[in-house]
Order: sequence, then C-alpha cells, then structure tokens
Amino acid sequence: MNIKRLLRHKILFTLVIVLTSLVTWASLAKFINPVTVKVEGGDKIGHFIAYFTLTIAWVLFFFFSEKLNKNLKHSLIITSVICILYGVLMEVLQGLLTTYRSSDWYDVVANTSGTVFAVFVFVVFKNKILRFK
Repeated sequence: MNIKRLLRHKILFTLVIVLTSLVTWASLAKFINPVTVKVEGGDKIGHFIAYFTLTIAWVLFFFFSEKLNKNLKHSLIITSVICILYGVLMEVLQGLLTTYRSSDWYDVVANTSGTVFAVFVFVVFKNKILRFK
C-alpha cells in the first residue's frame, strides 16, 4: 500500500465520520433559532441532499478502501442498505428520544430517495469511477 492510497483512505474515513456525525446531529439536535425554509418541501430537499451526500461518501470509502477491497457493485449494495436503515433509525429516534422533534415517514422517503439517486449516479458514471481505483 503506497502513501497516496493510505492518505486517500484516511481522508475518506474522516469525511464519512464527519458527514455521518453531522447528519446525526442535524437529525436529533434541538435548534434554538431554526432556519425556516420558505420553499415548499424544503425540509425534504434537505433530507434528500443530506442522504445523497452521505451515500456518495460511504460508497467512495468502501470502494477505495484497501482493507475492504470491495468492487463497486458490492460497495453500492452495502452502502444503500446502511444509509436507508440509518435514515429510518434517525426518524425513529426523533420520535423516541426527543420531545422537540417528531418522526415523519415522508422524511424517510426523502432520505431513501437521496440514497437511491446517489446509487443511480454511480451506476451511470461507473466506467469513469472505475478508472480511479
């Protein structure tokens, strides 16, 4: 394993941990002065973007990981399942652990849609992504 690959793995690992932590915090934190979005469905757009980004980061981490040595298809399957279950878990925890947030199954749909769209992007650009490995 050369230094460049090791550095890439550590950077990707740091990125996925930071992104996952941010999504967890945004899902469970109480915002004192919440930003109000004046766009219809703006909340759902935020969920979509968060899970699209999270899925992209995790797929890249699994795909480029030397230790895991996964192919793109395997990385997409693992990441899809993890991100979808994580999205459901965050919504359930909002209802169970907080008094200031509530579960919304439309949020789960938005989360899942972001994940599915990220997978679609990887499938469409598969050949370009494979050249980087």
